[in-house]
Amino acid sequence: MWKASAFVAAPRETRERSRLAKSFATTVPHAEMSRERGCLLMPPSHFADMPEVIATCRQVFADKGGRLGDDSSTPAADSHLGGRRMKGDYLRNLLSNDDLRHYPRLVDFALSDAAMGMAASYLGTIPYLNRVDLLYSIARASEDKVSSQLFHVDPEGLTQVKFFINVFDVGEGEGPFTFIPAGDTARIIRNVNVLRQQQGKPHQGRYLDEEIKAVGGDDAIVRVTGTGGSGVGVDTSRCLHMGSRVRPGSFRLCLYIQYCTTRERGNAFDIERYKGDPVRQSAVQHSIASAGGEVAAPHQNDN
Repeated sequence: MWKASAFVAAPRETRERSRLAKSFATTVPHAEMSRERGCLLMPPSHFADMPEVIATCRQVFADKGGRLGDDSSTPAADSHLGGRRMKGDYLRNLLSNDDLRHYPRLVDFALSDAAMGMAASYLGTIPYLNRVDLLYSIARASEDKVSSQLFHVDPEGLTQVKFFINVFDVGEGEGPFTFIPAGDTARIIRNVNVLRQQQGKPHQGRYLDEEIKAVGGDDAIVRVTGTGGSGVGVDTSRCLHMGSRVRPGSFRLCLYIQYCTTRERGNAFDIERYKGDPVRQSAVQHSIASAGGEVAAPHQNDN
């Protein structure tokens, strides 16, 4: 249905993006995301240039006021990191469009053969690179779970790829990105909806921990813990997910990259940097018009 609607809206562009993706994905080395599971866990060594990418992320964080040093040094919840506050102050997007121009290494990585190859191969098209950001998560004042701290699926299109890459070591205390593979997600959502009907509860887009447990979904949960550079590529339109359940005294910094099959409001990239490269140009050329300004709007489903 998505392919049909996209073709009707822009048949020439849809054909060209599909053609480019097929050629690109068959000529560049890349890992494959599982179509059945909608995900791929990535160790720190997955991308050859990950050490340089992580070093850049840490430098950005330091430049924005993060305190890097001994293990006990944690950025204060009220520190000014230059980011946009959102979601009750427990999750912030740190990067503006100007930041991405100042640190082009991050966008270059998002458009690299290995990273873009994964996304294009899974999606079957040259995707729209929507956002490149650093997500900074801290503990909430309340223990109640809200918004993206609850399991949900994302609304953009029918399928997409997001990278969540840990910049520093992440354990349970840092509130790791947490997801349920696509096949299990379909079963769990179906069973939870039946349970809600039986209990006379209305449908809602967030799924409570107790609902997941009640339908036997706990065993399918995957927590993306690990050292800096570890992460996951995941289709958040098909996989239930949540994150940022950070414990007091801890924080999480995550490199976040979003590839969409539909045009969404996101970053405005330096499109001149990729002029003459048909693949990269296709991935970013929409971004100036769709961004609608110099600062990317915060997304309500970041984790």
